[in-house]
Amino acid sequence: MDEKETGIAHLLRFPARLDAVPGAMAFAAMALTQSGLAPGAVARAELILEELLRNSILHGYGGDSTHDVWVGVRGQVLCYEDAAPPFNPLTEGPPPPDPTLPPDELRVGGIGLLLIRQLGSAVAYAYSAGHNRIEITLQ
Repeated sequence: MDEKETGIAHLLRFPARLDAVPGAMAFAAMALTQSGLAPGAVARAELILEELLRNSILHGYGGDSTHDVWVGVRGQVLCYEDAAPPFNPLTEGPPPPDPTLPPDELRVGGIGLLLIRQLGSAVAYAYSAGHNRIEITLQ
């Protein structure tokens, strides 16, 4: 893990590999807990972060790779960054599943993006200098 100063948050770098996901999640949970976030909000942050990590690794980078992802916490804000191709999880991707359909008619995909969009109290996305940056405010 390496650190970088971004002007938004101090981030720790993790390898873009599925075996690094537990360490990144543990770091974020510890930092959010130390910031005074309630256990339920920390659990929501862990769900969001797991989706972001897995999406970056599996879809953005095409699987375990030599690339990196960055995770940081500023108070009650979870910050996430990757250098994968631009992808705004707030506006791109498949539409969320239709909850009125029976389970056998539901299309696979879209649940993770729904979690990212709705589990925080505010979500912001930016693409700058070749990096996707997502900030999720939790309460």
